[in-house]
Amino acid sequence: MIQPRATGPKRRTRLFAAALRSSLTAALLASVFHMPAYAAFVAADSSQSADNTLLQADEISYDQDADVVTASGSVEVVRGERVLLADKIVYDRNKDIATATGHVSLLDGTGTVFFFESLQVAGDLKQGLAEEVRVLLSDKSRLASRGFRRISTAVSELYQAVYTPCDSCQGTEPLWQIKAGEVRYDRDAQMVYYDNAWLEVKGVPVFYTPYLAHPDPTAGSKSGLLLPTLGASRNLGIFYKQPYYIAIASDQDATITPFLTANAGQGSTFEYRRDFRNGQVRLDGSLMAGDPQLNEDVRGHFIGWSRFDLDENWRTGTDVNLASDQTYLRRYNFRAPSWLTSNAFAERFSENSYFSANAYYFQRQRVDVSGSSVPVVAPLLEYNYLTAPDSIGSYWSFDANSLILFRETGTDTNRLSGRAAWNLPYTTPGGSVFTVRADVRADGYYVRDLQRPTRKDTFTGTSGRVVPEASVEWRLPLVSDQMGFHQVLEPIVMVAASPTGLNSESIPNEDSLDLEFDDTNLFSIDRFAGFDRVETGPRINYGLRWSVFNETVGTVSAQAGQVYRFNPDPAFTPLSGLAGHFSDFVGHIDYTPSALFSVDYRFRVDKDRFAPRRSEFGASFGPNLARANLSYIFVKADANTLATDGSTEELFVMLSSRFSEHWSLVASHRENLGRLGGSIRTEFGMTYEDECFLMGLTVANDNTEDRDFKKGVAVLLRFSLKTIGDIKFNTDVGSRR
Repeated sequence: MIQPRATGPKRRTRLFAAALRSSLTAALLASVFHMPAYAAFVAADSSQSADNTLLQADEISYDQDADVVTASGSVEVVRGERVLLADKIVYDRNKDIATATGHVSLLDGTGTVFFFESLQVAGDLKQGLAEEVRVLLSDKSRLASRGFRRISTAVSELYQAVYTPCDSCQGTEPLWQIKAGEVRYDRDAQMVYYDNAWLEVKGVPVFYTPYLAHPDPTAGSKSGLLLPTLGASRNLGIFYKQPYYIAIASDQDATITPFLTANAGQGSTFEYRRDFRNGQVRLDGSLMAGDPQLNEDVRGHFIGWSRFDLDENWRTGTDVNLASDQTYLRRYNFRAPSWLTSNAFAERFSENSYFSANAYYFQRQRVDVSGSSVPVVAPLLEYNYLTAPDSIGSYWSFDANSLILFRETGTDTNRLSGRAAWNLPYTTPGGSVFTVRADVRADGYYVRDLQRPTRKDTFTGTSGRVVPEASVEWRLPLVSDQMGFHQVLEPIVMVAASPTGLNSESIPNEDSLDLEFDDTNLFSIDRFAGFDRVETGPRINYGLRWSVFNETVGTVSAQAGQVYRFNPDPAFTPLSGLAGHFSDFVGHIDYTPSALFSVDYRFRVDKDRFAPRRSEFGASFGPNLARANLSYIFVKADANTLATDGSTEELFVMLSSRFSEHWSLVASHRENLGRLGGSIRTEFGMTYEDECFLMGLTVANDNTEDRDFKKGVAVLLRFSLKTIGDIKFNTDVGSRR
């Protein structure tokens, strides 16, 4: 018998052989690691690579009479990222069988760990047997079986197998598990197949299927059925969705979902995704037919998204959002914003310049607006250039803008605009910060069918203006550190001047309709968001900022200010807050003492009566055990803005609690406090989630109604068996009239 070369029983032994074609590790490692029928044993001082194998053991002996090689005592076999451990490995050369026993475990390169009571493989590598197999997969799920048999180099079978992703205490049943008489694993296909499978919940069988298959954790995407959605609602009746996932290639996939309803027809949804080397494409949509409540034969929607980096400077993309009609998205439970905006663009970035070309198409989804009056913008071109600062710190900026906007019915607009501005920031030795700006802007228009209310006519032709403007802004940050408080007090004054009477009725107003005067644009030179209207005349913007920091008290910041105008600007309506000589007061107060509490308030107050014109209040307080969020908004509507349906006053309250490791609750309510007040939506949700299971219950009462979209109470019950899929049940019990 060959004794180990180590002098002590615990000394590690390393053997080296060039090519042992019929050895212990040849058979064993080739079976486990899918190696050739020979292996190389690497010495301790050799450089190890993925093609070499290292065997370590306390003892290695050879029985010449029985022709048996034995490695025993903390046996470790390493090949690349794969490691096999055992108490003993015995190789019978006569029977060509290798057997590993005692705490046998295998870690493969994917992060999966196998445990065996014993492992036996034949020398031809085609057959193998194991007992009491346990597997910890790379996604932390578990697989166990009474027996294991390898029937080829790629296919293995497990008998009396159990699969679960759930953690379980010793001797207790996991929350859910799948039991099967036979499980077949195909390594090449990266698939796991179950025969005669039962789904058990806390040890109780609840569902049986003669066949079940899913990819292994290393497989990535595989084509197949996903779990369905089944439910009922007032708008759809009983409905059923059955998604089918298609794994087209490593860089693209698709999902097709037949959508069957009792009250709103039949159809399908689809989703397509593809990644390119320099971009991405996402497509989503649906088609439905046979709705008995409407005359439309076919209804649907389409969403398309793409982004492509053409080179280090150029990028292009699209955002397409289309629907067949205004209520389709809400009726069929898709995301439904007030406007659907489609956009195609290209843009270029450089160190000191930016260029973009955009085209826009809009669809209104709430108020019934004639489609022929909705504008199409194609194109909108913008260019911005900024020079480097000179020796005194001043710099130039140049901006250009071009627009073509047309409608089937209404005004068509062509615009070309350019601006050149000189800017000088300067800080005095005393700490005052000045910003001096002088610019000139020129706008040229060609319009068709522009309504001029004062002249009571329709104008077609050219118009334009030149807008010279100058401004000086002064700031003086005053810093104080006393009694543990760090404070900054900053008075700000800006003087700006430009000619009056620049907003002619012969110039359309397409991009400056929605004006909001608040603390964010108090010190802006021009408070109009677009180009079609300009702020004119001499004016002074003044205000005060204050902030204080303390580790105990937290952070407080506040700002308040006003605008004085030497000559009232007719472009501003009384409700805008900027009409007359003095504007309304605007400002904000934010207070955050800790992560458990924060409050912020933004306001616009009438200059004469001190009545609120706009109020926004938000607060958040409490730990995760019991947290509350509150928001309130009030906006006095301006008849000349887009908000023509009256003032907005709304309250939203949300309470949430994560009262245990796995359970959480959330409740919310949105209330219309305006003239036509009432509940908008009330919702309650409860969720249980652990490492293998998610269950959610949501009950919501939606009081909005629009044509074929009906209000009512909806109930959504969702189960998710993690690593397997989701099951959703949705019920809408209708109006409580």
